[in-house]
Amino acid sequence: MNKLIILLLVSFPFAGFSQEPVKAQVAYEEGLHYTILDPVFDTESKDQVIVYEFFGYKCPHCSSFQLYAEPWARKLPKNVKLVRVPVVFQPGWDVLAKAYYTAETMGIIEKTHQPMFNAIHKEHKRFRTIEDVADWFAQNFNVDKEAFLSTANSFMIDSKIRQSNNMMRKMKITSTPSIVINGKYKPNKKTLGSNAALLELATYLSNKEVTTMGLTQ
Repeated sequence: MNKLIILLLVSFPFAGFSQEPVKAQVAYEEGLHYTILDPVFDTESKDQVIVYEFFGYKCPHCSSFQLYAEPWARKLPKNVKLVRVPVVFQPGWDVLAKAYYTAETMGIIEKTHQPMFNAIHKEHKRFRTIEDVADWFAQNFNVDKEAFLSTANSFMIDSKIRQSNNMMRKMKITSTPSIVINGKYKPNKKTLGSNAALLELATYLSNKEVTTMGLTQ
């Protein structure tokens, strides 16, 4: 694969979206700062660029990443969408992936997502079973426990988890947190060196895909 060097002016992760004045020059090199997946994963979206965030609630680096990812996501334009994908790398992660998709299905994920990280990494709470999670949701978010469990144990949630595992394999995800832009671009976290730099590159590549897809800025 030929290396492609792209010169990009950036000031901070949201420069491409906020139209702020540029301050510094960064050179992004394919094969060094990011790779292009082959084959490209089909997002099945024609009117939005999809940025996938692969994470696990038990992952401490994922918890730290939220401090950067959430403000970044709030500033995304309408033609760029963040899609979180909980993955199952270790025993016990399946319970928390199920909890994520259940909260998403019940329409409360934006209320519960950060508190779940806080409960695990700041309060050192352990969720060994989906019943533990249901109790916590009932106590903290006034969620009906039986309705939560019924949803969590449904075929629909099981299908979502199988789909996320399939996406993880197809996009070659081996660690968390990881992001993939539009099923095509996979940033190299080690080379970039920081969460802020990772999202600067995500901003650039998202804008690049917006242009490629002919979407309105």
